[in-house]
Parts: sequence; structure tokens; C-alpha cells
Amino acid sequence: MTIEQHSLKVSTTGSAASATGSGSLALARCKLLAVYVDYHASAPASTDVTISAPGNPAARTILTITNNATDGWYFPKEQDMGNTGSAITGSYSHPLIHNNLLLEIAGADALTDCVDATIFIEV
Repeated sequence: MTIEQHSLKVSTTGSAASATGSGSLALARCKLLAVYVDYHASAPASTDVTISAPGNPAARTILTITNNATDGWYFPKEQDMGNTGSAITGSYSHPLIHNNLLLEIAGADALTDCVDATIFIEV
């Protein structure tokens, strides 16, 4: 197991409390372990952050943080399924990533480096 650390800074453009932005990180065949979200000091409390995997092979949302501007750690997990496709109660795993990891911001102000995400993966 090797753990890697990546940084993804996303700037936003647009009107106050309506600015948006996005950025992607090329990752192939890994597990997402943790994300530290560091907001710009002027980011409004209306800021939304969404992290998704746009091609795994089908797009899916991994983490959604709404109406927040407080820095913090996040440890996304997905519910495990049995061989019949049924959810296994209380069993969760780190999301598998293949291709890109996409970080989208909405509801922010126009800011350079509105969000600086530190992303930890297992390869």
C-alpha cells in the first residue's frame, strides 16, 4: 500500500454568493482515503463543494459539502454490497477512483483559490 498526497486548488468566477468553479485531478486505479478542504478566508458560508468521479466508468458523486466555509477533514465511504447487489448493513469501503476526480464549487464569491483541497489516495 502506498499513500499519495495531492493538492487541487479551485478558483471561482461570478457574482457574490453565486460564483462557481471546478478543477480536476487525473487519478487512475486508486482508493480515495481522505480530503482536507481549506476554504479561502473570504469564502461565504453559502459555499458548496462537490467531489465526484466523472468516469468510473459511470459518473458518481462521492462527497457533497453544502453551505460551509469552515476548513475540515472528510473521510468519504461507500456502502458495500453483497453478491446479490443488496447493501451490507454497516459495511463501508473507500471509493474506487479510475480516471479523474472532479471538484466543483457553487454558491461562492469570485475568489482565487476559493478552495484548496488536499487529497489522500491509496495506490
